[in-house]
Amino acid sequence: MGEAVAVDDERGAGAGVRTRRRPTGRRRVVAWSVVGAVLATGLAAVSLGLGSGRADADAHAAHGHPAVHSPTHFPTEMASFLDPGASPPPTPTPAWPGTLVSGGAEQSDPFLTTADDRYLLFTSGTGGPAPMNVPVATSGDFVHWTPPAEALPDLPAWAEPGFTWAPDMHRFGSVYALYFTAMLAGRTPTTECIGSAFSDSPTGPYLASPTPFICQVDQGGSIDPRVFVDSDGTPWMVWKSDQNIGGATTPTKMWSQRLSGDGTTLLGTPSFLLSPDEPWQGTIVEAPDMVEVGGTYWVVYSGNWFNQPAYAIGAARCAGPAGPCHDTSPEPLLASNFQGQGPGEASVFHDAAGYWLLYSPWRSLAPYAIDPPRPVYVTRIGFGPSGPYLAGGPPPSAADLLAEPIWLPTP
Repeated sequence: MGEAVAVDDERGAGAGVRTRRRPTGRRRVVAWSVVGAVLATGLAAVSLGLGSGRADADAHAAHGHPAVHSPTHFPTEMASFLDPGASPPPTPTPAWPGTLVSGGAEQSDPFLTTADDRYLLFTSGTGGPAPMNVPVATSGDFVHWTPPAEALPDLPAWAEPGFTWAPDMHRFGSVYALYFTAMLAGRTPTTECIGSAFSDSPTGPYLASPTPFICQVDQGGSIDPRVFVDSDGTPWMVWKSDQNIGGATTPTKMWSQRLSGDGTTLLGTPSFLLSPDEPWQGTIVEAPDMVEVGGTYWVVYSGNWFNQPAYAIGAARCAGPAGPCHDTSPEPLLASNFQGQGPGEASVFHDAAGYWLLYSPWRSLAPYAIDPPRPVYVTRIGFGPSGPYLAGGPPPSAADLLAEPIWLPTP
């Protein structure tokens, strides 16, 4: 596979910046007294022989929509007692599960995190008379948002202006890392790679590294970076190799690789996670985001072409951060529904209150000239023995920001 280029020391150096970011896969710390209480509760539940649910799907064939995968609620397993937000009741409205997020740029690839007691919403770049490479909006209550601001004002020389996608932000110590996808300047065929940038502020401005961070040119390029932190504190990068470049039908691949403790370098060699193996995926799996729940690893991803109604969001169980990963259902987690055709490009947000999926509710119409903006939607998700399911409940709130986290941030 292609070489992964490590970042050099041309990055912002932070000092004393404090944050309460709650992304996926963060280390949880629970008082031993609480552990004892929840384990006792779990043992009591097991002794009572609580029944288990079964996964089901709601089909909307009369309206031309694929089945909406919505497993019923599973009783909480012993491990999930340590993560009380992991098993909320299922959504009563699987055909319209999402809630509009009123802030942020109306662009794809939403990524939500927190810093300094505020929500931060990053999205792909915007065009028009006032283009942005990486827009970011902030909110103290998930209702009232600041206008999007530019987090990455200057692209590196290797990146073609106007084509920046799929941002991901993570804090390493006192420094914030921003990973993004950009088009290689002057290259034919059109090829995209992953870049990195660093700042001492969560909203930027970020200073981009001079060379791509991951660039598998021999596999069509590399896109869709996401940071995952294992329960032992080890950071990983997950991403997609772009074999479908130029409309090719070569099956794509998703990968993971260990990150250095400061996020500037990849360690070891890449590990293969997943390729398309279900009919609904076509030849494409992309936009991976990994999460660990109760000791089980899951990767949420999108499948099929991003501009087709068949585009959908799936989930697979993984043996660990290095994979391999396998689908637990032949159907997607979230497919075309009454809120739009072709939802995708999701990320998972986790805090002390639970798990949420942020995504674009409908497909892109690219490459047509009229490409309507795609807002950001959010829906709560839960986890049962068969994997993630669409759950009921409100979006994140101001109260969630004030809740004490049950994890420790990456040192």
